[in-house]
Amino acid sequence: YRIHLSGLCILLAILTSASIALFSGRVVASYNDIVSSLPLHQQRHRKVQLPIIPESDIAVPKDEATATAAVGNKVNYEALVHPSMITHPNPKKVMIIESREKDATRAIKREVLKHTSVQEVVIVETHDEVAGCSKEDERLFDVIIVPALVKDVTDVGLRAHVSTMFNCLEDEGILALNFEQTITHKGSDLGYFEVINELEHVGYESMHLYEDESNDFGTRHSFLVALKSHASRAEWYINEAEILIRLRQRINSSDLNFFDAPTMLQYQIPSKAVETAYCRRGDDARKETCEELKLSGLSPQLSNTPVSDLSVGKSTVGEYSGRGLFAAKDIQEGVLIGLEKKSLSYFILPSTHQIIEEMYYWAEENYDEAYASEVYDSISAVEAFSIGYGFWSTLLGRTHSTVDSGALMFCNHGCNGTYNYGVITGFTEANVDLEQPPEMIIGKSSAFSPVTERNMRQYLSGGDATNRVVKQGEELLCDYLGYVGNPQHWKEEIVSLRGQCDGSEAGDITYFESSEE
Repeated sequence: YRIHLSGLCILLAILTSASIALFSGRVVASYNDIVSSLPLHQQRHRKVQLPIIPESDIAVPKDEATATAAVGNKVNYEALVHPSMITHPNPKKVMIIESREKDATRAIKREVLKHTSVQEVVIVETHDEVAGCSKEDERLFDVIIVPALVKDVTDVGLRAHVSTMFNCLEDEGILALNFEQTITHKGSDLGYFEVINELEHVGYESMHLYEDESNDFGTRHSFLVALKSHASRAEWYINEAEILIRLRQRINSSDLNFFDAPTMLQYQIPSKAVETAYCRRGDDARKETCEELKLSGLSPQLSNTPVSDLSVGKSTVGEYSGRGLFAAKDIQEGVLIGLEKKSLSYFILPSTHQIIEEMYYWAEENYDEAYASEVYDSISAVEAFSIGYGFWSTLLGRTHSTVDSGALMFCNHGCNGTYNYGVITGFTEANVDLEQPPEMIIGKSSAFSPVTERNMRQYLSGGDATNRVVKQGEELLCDYLGYVGNPQHWKEEIVSLRGQCDGSEAGDITYFESSEE
């Protein structure tokens, strides 16, 4: 099923392909092309179109600038506004729930209007004014920003508030919420976790909690970004290059005092304190999950067989199986393999995976055109590397893949449940439903789980163990059902596995190698 490819060539191909796709054919918009001004208003759902006026005609009143700066000393509004705005690929309509402090609302508005993609801003006085949105309502928004959590909301009222805000968002909409104090502050975290639970109950499919420090007072604030769609997780986890491109396209960098691409990367992963608070406040099932995930990385408590105790040779699985992985000495049941190499795994994130797919299919369809054949020859190796050696997942919103960097990549599939490495599920390529993948094999990530977010890479690249004793010289076999990852590819991949198991079809790497010859 698998053959060896040059890691260096593959890495260079990935980087080159990603760079070409990210920067070719895109015009970076200048902030100076559009400068917008929007007065505050208090009318419910009033729609205000942003005028396009020359930069020379813009003058910020001295009192307004002073007031905005003063408020900025108390709360870093960049930390509230820009993570949600930069996560959305094209935010055009934004709602702001008016703060008790008018100057705070003004500060938030000005941060929002730094994004040249914004066409409309609506400010409402209270949460109650959000009521009335529906799927058919033309007033649906891309982003809703809540300056501060209302602390005296009753349980019933809380659900009503978050529900109406949910209904006011587009399908890919985002809610940004300022918790004012850090969620780990004594006496504050229980109430905030309750808010998060209510948001999940209403239907938000992914929530991300991050912290930042106010610029003068040294106090930390917790912020929450709630994504209406699970697929939007891929936008939250865009890489540094993509963040820089979005910032360059929308904002004049001199207008930002605190927020930049490295800051956004820090926000993507919750703090250790948040993880600890989350795990301590959970039931026994959550606490057990927390311990398992925390142990998914390197730990002296885990039994591990190093890669040096394995050997690579011709697989015994079948004619088209290529190379295989063998035990150089006996390996006991319940032992992890190659844990010391897991941190070196290749991670092809959703956006990069999408670039590879788009370039591959474009080059394949236009093979006879100039340069398309050269692109195809390069990108097909990357495609084969990802499909043939990697295991796919949608835990980050859209399809992404992880490839072991060491010899473990040569582990072949154990047909009809004969695999000796991995969790025994009772499902095999022969007995699973082609139309409906088992939830225990392909499932969504939790809407809110700081412990999962902090240990995602360890979770994706490790955790499997031998399910029985593997004797010296015996081939190590894996369960490829768990490698499919994306429900949309389930039927195609299972049909392919059945063909490989009965000898009627070659695996992706074998097919690639034979086509190269």
